[in-house]
Amino acid sequence: MDNMAGDRALARSPFSLSFNWTFVPTVLEEPIVAGYAPVRLPTEGLGLQAIGHIGCIGSVQLARLFHWKRHQIRRMLAEQKLVQHQLKKNKNTIPIFTLGPRGVDLFKMDQPVNSWRHWSIESVLCKLVFFQFCCALQEKQKGFQILPAAWPFTGKVQMGEHIRYVLVLRGTEDVAALKRELRHCSQPIIVLSENLENVFPYNHVLIAAHLLLDQDLREDYKFMRQRAGEWQRS
Repeated sequence: MDNMAGDRALARSPFSLSFNWTFVPTVLEEPIVAGYAPVRLPTEGLGLQAIGHIGCIGSVQLARLFHWKRHQIRRMLAEQKLVQHQLKKNKNTIPIFTLGPRGVDLFKMDQPVNSWRHWSIESVLCKLVFFQFCCALQEKQKGFQILPAAWPFTGKVQMGEHIRYVLVLRGTEDVAALKRELRHCSQPIIVLSENLENVFPYNHVLIAAHLLLDQDLREDYKFMRQRAGEWQRS
């Protein structure tokens, strides 16, 4: 019985809402002065833009996607290009990052400073799952772009001429509202979900979608597609 419980624990997504999560945002005091620090490296600009488009990112994801070192992150924090926050998962603390006031100014982002203090845990996790997908995608596809997308999508990725809208499900969505939105969407969709159960209510509006579960993002993934109403690997 103990081994079975251990196997279930190992299988649980690191982004599961079943953990005890607390988001502790850093709130900047007024008046906010952005400063004048320039973008110093191409990878710095790419990373800051991606964070601005999606909202927030984890420290490990920063290293994997943009190859930022700790001293670079410390410098960008000091230059107010980034702001660091705390995401508590049970007894562990995970550093996550948003754009700071200088980052917002540099890229003319439509993201008011301190807007993150109103984010829900679900919203934060969706952004982190999106970037986790980008880390896995980078192993297969070099040179893709990370772009913003309107609700209900967390963001989108562009690979050459092909754009995919990314829908992250955490099982707490307004089912009726999401169904209405998806019913009118004609764009190619990638769905990211902790489990199949969270996807089932939307099967009939995700006929052409590609699906990955959180556990797929740990390895060389293969998408699932619907066949006769069931999700199967391509």
